[in-house]
Parts: sequence; structure tokens; C-alpha cells
Amino acid sequence: MQEARNLIKGLASEIVISTTSIPLATYPDTIKTVAPLIDQGKIEEAKQALHDLLNTLVVTEHVIPLPLLRANLLITEAELLAENKKRTDKENKTLTELLKAVRHQLELAEVLGYGDEDAFEPMYDQIKAIEKKIAGGKGGKGWFDKLKQQFSTVFKK
Repeated sequence: MQEARNLIKGLASEIVISTTSIPLATYPDTIKTVAPLIDQGKIEEAKQALHDLLNTLVVTEHVIPLPLLRANLLITEAELLAENKKRTDKENKTLTELLKAVRHQLELAEVLGYGDEDAFEPMYDQIKAIEKKIAGGKGGKGWFDKLKQQFSTVFKK
């Protein structure tokens, strides 16, 4: 298991934000426990208890999958282009490429296990629907609303 963990660790594509906190909520209880020790003359025990308390840290990790972060940024950029009803040919090509890139990032996220398999198919379908809407240079607002809603629902877990 440990060897496998090292092998697959390189397949992760994520940012891990670690937050280290001092558990201040535990201080009053520990001080209540330490005060009688001091009164009893057990100074070394009291020191050790306070030392242990001060060395207690809580580490919270928040994982942000990079393919999902990239897909979200690409969706935002593509939506701005799609709302422009007077896109140039170059902008139409860029919009098409952005949608391909969104799909690619979602596929990467799916392969790497950053979400339930069932969650991706509706998003792929929504991308296809958007591609049909933008055909011929058409533009409009609200075309990405459902995709963004699906995205935020699935990946806020």
C-alpha cells in the first residue's frame, strides 16, 4: 500500500492549502485542570500540561483540484465571448477552443477521480448544447448558467 501511494501520488493535480490553528477552545479546560496541580505543588506536571497544550496544533487541509479550477476559469472566459453577438472569426475560433479546453479539463478531472462519474456526463451534454448555440457566430446570455450550476453543485462537496 505504501509503495502504491508513492506511485500514484504523481497523478494528483491539485493545490493543497494547509491551515495550522491553535485550538483555543481547549485552553479554558486545560487551565482548569492545571490550576489544581499548581495548588497541590505539582509544578512540573502543570508545566508539562501547559507545554502539551501550547504544542497542540490542528492542521486542516483544503484540496483544490487543478483541472476543475482551470475548467472554471475557462468557462468564465468562454461565457464572456459567447455573450458577444458580434464576434469576429478569430473570437469564434477562440470560443470553440475554450469549450474544447473545458471538456478536456473535465475529462482530466474525471480520470483523476475528482468527482463522481455520473456528474460529468450532464456537463459534457451541456457543453454540446452550448456548441450548438454558438454555431454560426450566434451569441446570447444565460447559455452557461446551467453548466455553471452543475459545476458548482458537483464540485463544492
